[in-house]
Amino acid sequence: MPRKLATSQKWDRILAVAALIILSGVWVAGTFRAQEDLEPFLKQALPEADHFTLGDSGNFAAWKDIDEKELIGYVAVDSGYGYGGDLHLAVALTLDGSIEGLAVVDHKETVAFFGRVLRRGVLDGLKGKNFSDPFVLDQDVDSVTGATYSVKALADAARKASRSVASRNLGYTVAPEPTPKIRFGFSAAVLSGLFLFGIIGRSRRFRYKKTARWISMLAGLFILGFVFNKPLTMVLVNRMLLGFFPQWQLHLYSYILLAGILFITFVDNKNPYCEWFCPFGSAQECLAVIGGGKKRLPKNVHIALRWFQRVLALGAILVALFYRNPSISSYEVFGAFFHLIGNNFHFVLLGVVLVAALFIRRTWCSYLCPLRPVTDFIRLVRNWIRDVWSQAGKTLYYNKDVRDR
Repeated sequence: MPRKLATSQKWDRILAVAALIILSGVWVAGTFRAQEDLEPFLKQALPEADHFTLGDSGNFAAWKDIDEKELIGYVAVDSGYGYGGDLHLAVALTLDGSIEGLAVVDHKETVAFFGRVLRRGVLDGLKGKNFSDPFVLDQDVDSVTGATYSVKALADAARKASRSVASRNLGYTVAPEPTPKIRFGFSAAVLSGLFLFGIIGRSRRFRYKKTARWISMLAGLFILGFVFNKPLTMVLVNRMLLGFFPQWQLHLYSYILLAGILFITFVDNKNPYCEWFCPFGSAQECLAVIGGGKKRLPKNVHIALRWFQRVLALGAILVALFYRNPSISSYEVFGAFFHLIGNNFHFVLLGVVLVAALFIRRTWCSYLCPLRPVTDFIRLVRNWIRDVWSQAGKTLYYNKDVRDR
């Protein structure tokens, strides 16, 4: 006989499927919206064109007239990784593979430094370059003192966009992009060590679990938080959901972090990051030691706040997917706590959370963190698959037993 599910478990699964359907719909809507939002930048990159059409190659064909009788070039949007993150650039090419114009679609660089880059005429310096040029700083691209990362991001985006058009639309043979060297830095090594330490510390045979956990939490707080300032954020999750995958060779830390949480949670049904070395979670536990931090909220209030947390997280993800901007809906307070970076809202929310954490254990983690609903969803899927697998096994065994009789 099939195992009967509890009513709450049924509703959890129904709502999880509904959330997936909504997320998928908004992801598609965001894709179409992003295409519409690109129109001004396409026009800025190639003002002579009156009409743009998106082709199967992912690039835009630029037409002289709306009847699409005269093709005058192509526009591709690509990205380079700057100081603050991805920088997106619209690059217009003529039919001979030369850059005709450029327009910055989006960037996360420091405003003052990026303004200096634009004033120094870096974009003008990229005009006229051919897809076959190297696009290398201090070789055929002039650098700007104090803004090297920003200039390199522009050059990389222009190179990738021009070569995309040349190979996909113009039929030229283009040399493949060089594979970057793997960078397994100190931060990735520390993170890997913390995951391993957490696995060992949580094993049943390990006697000093409490001591090990505090060592792990303090290491996460000071090293991952204050030294590297690399806690897991919803921005990273949104980037992956949007398909903005950074090169793994250069961003091993992010991939180790996500893969470690997904794999261990799916296999062991426990999240080692949040409970053992999340920097902000560790800070809250330190505050709980000072203030007591054992007060429990009434059950109905606790349940209401947990559902508020889930709805808030879902809303943040939906906004990010619709606007195709991983950070647009971020309300996390990690930057304000570890590096005093944020707006008034972040600092006010941080103050409220820190005071509450003195009396209620892990206030942020329990009722506000957008990542907890994500890990809850992983657990729900994991248990659902386990139940289906178990039921399938019982059914096969029952059918075999009936046949044998």
